[in-house]
Amino acid sequence: MTSKKAMFGSGRWRLPAAVVAVLVGVGCEGGPAQIIEPTVLTSPYPAPKLWAVAPFRNESGFSLVDGTAFADHVTRRLQQVDGIRVVPVNRVLAALAAENLAAVNSREAALRVMQTLDADGLVVGTLTAWDPYLPPKVGAMCQLHSRHRYDGSQLGRGHFDPLTLRTAGVDDQKQAVVIRRGPTSATVAGHFDSANGTVRLKLQAYAAGHTPPDAPAGWRRYLLNMDLYSEFVSYELARGLLAAEWNRLTASAPPTNRR
Repeated sequence: MTSKKAMFGSGRWRLPAAVVAVLVGVGCEGGPAQIIEPTVLTSPYPAPKLWAVAPFRNESGFSLVDGTAFADHVTRRLQQVDGIRVVPVNRVLAALAAENLAAVNSREAALRVMQTLDADGLVVGTLTAWDPYLPPKVGAMCQLHSRHRYDGSQLGRGHFDPLTLRTAGVDDQKQAVVIRRGPTSATVAGHFDSANGTVRLKLQAYAAGHTPPDAPAGWRRYLLNMDLYSEFVSYELARGLLAAEWNRLTASAPPTNRR
């Protein structure tokens, strides 16, 4: 990716050496003993799709958040999904400039960007909370705008109804997030406070599939570096968004004929 470096991944937000040393000393406690195969995210589509991710808007109150860098994190997570290709964020920035858009603030703007990129979907997100200090916290929501219905027909502006996430075909785990589903888009939102026990369990499960067994501090390394913690949050957002899109597709699919 050619987007600017994430401020929250630099040394500015790392903990003092003394604090790191203490956490390294206890890092093995409760941490993964060996790396395991991570949960594989699955595309909800029967055919390959091309997505793009716009820079995230910052509404967290923390001025140094880099929404373009966070979009890079989400892009990398989605690129690992078999059946989904994702446009690099720098190409999305170029499309925004070509359309004279500072940000994607409407359905019409999303359609213009998708048409410029010839993309099937555009992820637009907002960072609603951001605290890089121990224990780190991130609040975020993202919406996938789709150009077509389940049957491939063109879509206009949609209507949204709040629903809780139901069991989806993406994986076997449910998401502790709020889902909104409509005919044109799927939305996922969550508040990832690492002081919360449920979030920590999810973080440990993620670390078990992404952390070398001999990594200093074990799974707690994700608490010491906001860039690493953002990787975890982007994974959870990607997983929830794929599940929400599966729900959208199955809700808008034509009923099957039964005898």
